[in-house]
Amino acid sequence: MSNARNLANLLNSDTTITSADILDGTVATQDIADNAITTAKIPDGAITAAKINSGVTLGGAYFQGENGAVGATAGKGDIFRVHEKELNTNVTIAATDNALASGPLTVASGITLTITNGGRLAIV
Repeated sequence: MSNARNLANLLNSDTTITSADILDGTVATQDIADNAITTAKIPDGAITAAKINSGVTLGGAYFQGENGAVGATAGKGDIFRVHEKELNTNVTIAATDNALASGPLTVASGITLTITNGGRLAIV
């Protein structure tokens, strides 16, 4: 009887659906209720770059380094990197990292900027 569960009830509940719950092992997109899949229901690490449409651009920069060429080449034409003048989120720069920001830069009240011994922050 577990394979014969009502698919609509599964899709509208907090129950995890497995291939054993579905007779042919598939779920058609039209069978998934609107807003039934939320970020809370997607396990960390479940979405990889291979599953993201190649037309989607994440971030707006282009980098070259250990990971090869990363980012949209269209980002190379964006000459200026723009950021806020105030740091309003706690940040730690690891001992193995370098960071760069343009100044002047202020740190908001109650916010901590930690530069681990060996790490470097350059404000230009």
